[in-house]
Amino acid sequence: MDSKEYRRLFKEIVDGFSAYYVGEEKRYIKHQCISDLVDFDQVYQMHFDRARSRGLPTEEEIFADLEKEGVWLKSDDAEIETQKFFLQSLIKNKKNIYLKSALQRVNEQIKEAEEKLNGLTSQKEDLISNSSERYATNRANDFYMFNSFYKTQDLDEPLYTQEEFEDTSTKEVTALVRIYNSFHHKFSEKNIQHLAIQDFYKIYYSFSESTMDFFGIPVVKLNNFQLNLLIYTRIFKNIFEMNDDIPDKIKKDPEALLDYANSSEAREEVKSKMSDSSSASTIVGATKEDLEELGMNTSSGTSLHEAAKKKGGSLSMKDLMDIGGV
Repeated sequence: MDSKEYRRLFKEIVDGFSAYYVGEEKRYIKHQCISDLVDFDQVYQMHFDRARSRGLPTEEEIFADLEKEGVWLKSDDAEIETQKFFLQSLIKNKKNIYLKSALQRVNEQIKEAEEKLNGLTSQKEDLISNSSERYATNRANDFYMFNSFYKTQDLDEPLYTQEEFEDTSTKEVTALVRIYNSFHHKFSEKNIQHLAIQDFYKIYYSFSESTMDFFGIPVVKLNNFQLNLLIYTRIFKNIFEMNDDIPDKIKKDPEALLDYANSSEAREEVKSKMSDSSSASTIVGATKEDLEELGMNTSSGTSLHEAAKKKGGSLSMKDLMDIGGV
C-alpha cells in the first residue's frame, strides 16, 4: 500500500464504515464494535442449542470416538500444545536478543513454528466439521456478516432483511463473502501497524492519550479497527519518544520497530559492557550491520571475517572495539 491508500484506510477507520460497489450501486460495510460481538455470542449459543437438539455431536464426543478408532490420539493434542509452548517461548525470548541478524533468524523460526502449528490445528479442525460447535460458529459468522452490510452510509438500513438473506442465492452469498474477506484483509493488524508509522499520521500522536480527543467518542464505543489503531499509535509513539538512536532503515518497518523496542534493555546492557575497555565478553556471530546498530565504528579497513579467523572463529568485545576504533 502507498501513502494515498493509507490515508484512505485512516479515513474509513475514522468514519466507522467502508464503501464498496455492487455493479453501479454503492453499498457500505459497518465496522463492528464490542456490542456486536456480544450479539455474536448470543447467536452462537442459540445455534449451538439448536444443533444439539437435532442430534449433532459435540467436539468432545467426536474426539472420544476418534480416539477409540485411533484416528486422533491424546498424543496428537500433546504435539499441538508442545508446538504452542515452543512458539510462545520464541516470542517471549526475543526481548533478550539485541543483534539484528539473530532477530532475523528467530523471526524465521517463529514463522516456521506458526506454519507448523497452523498445519496441526487445521488437521484437527478438519475432523470436527460436523460438530455442534462448528455449525454454531458458521451460522454466527453468517449473522455477523449479514449485519455488516448496509444500503446507506448512515448504517440505518440493512442491505437485506433476515428473510431476504435466507433466500439469497449461493452465488450472491459467495460474492458477499469475497467482498467481506477482502474488506477484512485491508484492515489487517499489519496494515494498521503500517498506518500508525506513516509520516502524515504522526501529527496525531499527541492526541492519542484521549479517545475523546482522537475519535470524539469514549473508548467503549470504539470499533475494533479504531481500538487497534489507537493501541498501535500509543505503542509507536512511545517507541519513537523513548529511543533516539533508531536506525533510519527500520523506521518504516513496524515489525522491526517492535523488535527494536523489545530488545532495548538487552541492547543497552551490551552497550554498557562495550564502554568498559576491560571487558572481554564475546559477541559470537555479530555482523557488520549488527555492530553498526550497536554504535560501533566498522569503517576500518580490517575485515571482521578475517580478524575472527585469526582469533579462532570469534571476536571478543575488546577485539571488536580495537577494530572499530572505540
